[in-house]
Amino acid sequence: MLRYAFLAVVSAIATFAQPVPKQDQNLNATLWVQGSAEYAALATQTYRAAGLALSAALADPNWTAAYEQTNDFRGLPAAVILDLDETVLDNSTIQGRWIKTGEPFTEAAFMAWAKEVRAGAVPGAVAFLHVAILKGVAPFYITNRLCNAGDPNDPTVKMLKELRIPFSPERLFCKTAGSNKTDRRKLVTEKYRVLLLIGDDFNDFTAVPESVEDRAKLQKFYEPMWGTKWFVLPNPMYGSWERAVGTDLVKKWNALRP
Repeated sequence: MLRYAFLAVVSAIATFAQPVPKQDQNLNATLWVQGSAEYAALATQTYRAAGLALSAALADPNWTAAYEQTNDFRGLPAAVILDLDETVLDNSTIQGRWIKTGEPFTEAAFMAWAKEVRAGAVPGAVAFLHVAILKGVAPFYITNRLCNAGDPNDPTVKMLKELRIPFSPERLFCKTAGSNKTDRRKLVTEKYRVLLLIGDDFNDFTAVPESVEDRAKLQKFYEPMWGTKWFVLPNPMYGSWERAVGTDLVKKWNALRP
C-alpha cells in the first residue's frame, strides 16, 4: 500500500513539474483556425460563393469589383484580385509556434518563416483559383509580404508553386513603399476588368480608417459589395481590426461590450 502511495506522490510531483503553458491572447484564435471544422467550412463556403459570383460577373460586361476602376473596362480581359496570407496561404503554423515560444511577431521573424516554405493553403482557395483559370480569369495577388516576384528562388514564389497555385510573376504584387494596396489595385484595373476582390482584411478591398467607429461606418457603406463582389475570409489571429481596437491588453479589455 505504501508503495502505491509513494508512486502516486511521485506521479503528482512529476505532473506539477511539467512547464505550465502561459496564457496567450492568440491561443483560441489560432486553435480555431488550425483545428475547427467551422473554420474549414467557412473558408470553403466563401470560395464556393465566390465561384458562383465569378460566373455572374463574366456574364455582365458592366461588372467591376474595384472602385479604382474608372476607365472603360468593358472590353478588357477578366481578373480577380486576392490577398495572400490567410486568404490563399495558411500561416497558422507559425502563429502556433510563436504562442509556444513566446516570440513576438516581427517582420524579420515572419520572413524567416516564409523561407521555410511550409505554409498551407486556405481551404477552397486552390480549387477556386483553378476554376478561375479554366474560365479565362487571371488571378492577381496583392500582398504586403516582402518578396521578389521575378526571382524563382524567392520563398513566396516557391510556396505558390509548391501548393500548385496558379502564378505568373507579373501577377504577384509584393509590398513596395507602404502597406496601402490602392495603387496596386489601380495598376491591375488599367489592363483588366476586376471581377472580384478576395481577402481577410478590410484593407484588401479599400483604404480603411483606423478607428473602430469609422471602420464600422465604412463597412455599412459598402454593404452591397459583401458576398457579391467582395469576399472576406475569417482571420481572428491578426489584422487591421486588432490595431483599430488596440494591441495593448488593457485597451482590448476596455473595448469589450459587457
